[in-house]
Order: sequence, then structure tokens, then C-alpha cells
Amino acid sequence: MSDAVTSWDDEFTHVLWRAQNAVHRRVQEALDELGVTATQLGLAVHLDQLGPLSAADLSRGFHIAPQSVGTALNRLEKLGWVRRGTHPVHGRVVLYELTETGLAGTVRGRETMAATNTAVAEPLSKAERETLIGLLRRVTTEIDGPDLPVGPAWPVSRS
Repeated sequence: MSDAVTSWDDEFTHVLWRAQNAVHRRVQEALDELGVTATQLGLAVHLDQLGPLSAADLSRGFHIAPQSVGTALNRLEKLGWVRRGTHPVHGRVVLYELTETGLAGTVRGRETMAATNTAVAEPLSKAERETLIGLLRRVTTEIDGPDLPVGPAWPVSRS
């Protein structure tokens, strides 16, 4: 094998894939006690931060397939974390909002994720973490474009 050819295992995409799988496994193990996935918790956290949103708003805003968002919201609804509501202006738009159970679960989920983040990032210095975060954001922006503000596509009131 020539020096000009990089081993499959040393390619950026392979190393990133392995790291993503390892972190995902650790995150999911931590979230098992809550009965949610990382995607489900992430959607709940964003509903907490942004207020009621449609599945389409969440899908667009976070570059998640609409089917995945729908599946995640259905599971959160079965767990009692979210409820569906009708948009006050556009009656055909379904909005999802957190319930009291969802708010409490989100608090526990944030605490769990903070501890998991600390454990996963522990081998890296603060400067290394900041550098890695910046580089990963740059890769993501190059592929998906810049982050746009996430919010409802439909106004909540008539102007």
C-alpha cells in the first residue's frame, strides 16, 4: 500500500462515524431510564425553548426527516410528554407543546445530558473541546448551510 493512500480506518468520515456511534451509544444508555431517545429529548428541549411548533417546523429547523420527527413526536405523545393542539389561526396545522410531564422529563433529560457531556468530553482539554466544536460546526455548515432561526412557519395571530 502506498503512502499516498490513506487506510479506510484513518479517513475523516470513518473516524467521525465511529466517534458519532460511540457518543450516541453513551447518550442512549444514559437516556434509557427516561424512556426516550436523543432525538425525542432534543425535540422536547426545543419545544421547551421555542414553544409550540408543528412537526414540519421541527423537521425544517433541525434537518431531521419529517418521518423521524413524526415518529419521535408520536412516542413523546404516548409517554405523555407532548400534546397536540390546533393552530389558533391555521386550523389545519397541528402544533405540539410540552405537558407538565414533558417539562419534568426535559429537566431530567437536560441534567442527564449535562453529566453525559462532561463524561464524554473529559479526555479533552477545554481548548481541544472548543476547537473540535468549531471544526464540527464548520463541517456541518458546509454541508447543511448556516443555522437559521427555528420558529413557526405560520403566524400565531392575524396582523
